[in-house]
Amino acid sequence: MALENGIRALCAKFMKDPGAAWLRWGRSAHYVPQGLDYIERAAKLRNAEAQFELGLYCEGGGHGVGVKGKAIDHYRLAAASGHAEATFRMGEMLRWGLGIAADPEAGRTAYRRAAEMGWRTAAEWLAAALESGEGMEADAEMAAFWRRRAERLDFHPPSRSALLPMPQESARDPLMRIANAVADGLDQWMGEAIHQAWFRWFFWIIVIPCGLLGILALIGGAISFIGFAQFLSSPWVTLAFLSISFGAPLLLLLYFAIAHRRGTRWSLRGRRHQAKAERGDPRACYERGMAFLKGGHETPRDAAEARSWLRKAADGGHVKAMVELADLLRFGHGGLRDATQAKTWLQHAADGGHEGAKKALEELAPRATESL
Repeated sequence: MALENGIRALCAKFMKDPGAAWLRWGRSAHYVPQGLDYIERAAKLRNAEAQFELGLYCEGGGHGVGVKGKAIDHYRLAAASGHAEATFRMGEMLRWGLGIAADPEAGRTAYRRAAEMGWRTAAEWLAAALESGEGMEADAEMAAFWRRRAERLDFHPPSRSALLPMPQESARDPLMRIANAVADGLDQWMGEAIHQAWFRWFFWIIVIPCGLLGILALIGGAISFIGFAQFLSSPWVTLAFLSISFGAPLLLLLYFAIAHRRGTRWSLRGRRHQAKAERGDPRACYERGMAFLKGGHETPRDAAEARSWLRKAADGGHVKAMVELADLLRFGHGGLRDATQAKTWLQHAADGGHEGAKKALEELAPRATESL
């Protein structure tokens, strides 16, 4: 690795933009520590995108628990160089107190700066805030201006760190390409198996019996390989028997080994919930939405994605999802703020017997009366 770093450092000296080169090498590094080293070199060269990448890594749980506060330092440096999404993410952290002390006023200022830089989500939030007077004086004319401007801006989905949950493998490494191709193929095959609900039958009818046959074959071969081979008429028949017996279990072990090396954590339960959610099961949609809302090793924290899944669960009649969705709509988390829709979903949840929704409606009723 030292030799590789030295060669890259020498090449970077003769490049027009060494910061961009280090960033590109970091995003395609073989391992996370190597990628971090390269991206930090790019950040030292004042590359805004590298600072933003480091912020994404820290916010996504890189470096361990309790380091989200470091993300805003990187976002600030990227924002100072005119990075629109970094400015918006900085506003999100300040507004909601994600890993740092909450500062709603500073968060709103960052939102406005991001909107001025051309970030559509920030422009939409600013328009909604000016319409409702959230944290600022209501101004219908300016709200309409920002609404029109947002419509002209391109939408970009939220970025995610190239180093999480796994590094992007170098396309020049043939072994990595082969390993990734095998892992991706097995991953797609398992996904289809779970979606079509036949993986369980395959596991119990094929994998377990084959594994047992393989163990019996080893025991028989250990006792007397010659006699075992004669029993099966031919060594070639024995070889075929062993291949069939160990083929399916070894294929699964290969998948798990490659997945572990790539840094992913495969969860059969998670896959089943995902498959059910994509088929529209309300409970599965709710659980998937909450997974994105809380964040974890299998699903990064993503309020917008959580809001989408909770909406599907609420449409399917899931009462708890209605309450969670109402909170997101009420406070504008993961999208635009919509107090009317929030109240509507709380009412539906209350009609469904949710006591928390009833109390929330009782708390909102006096405020609505005061605003009249």
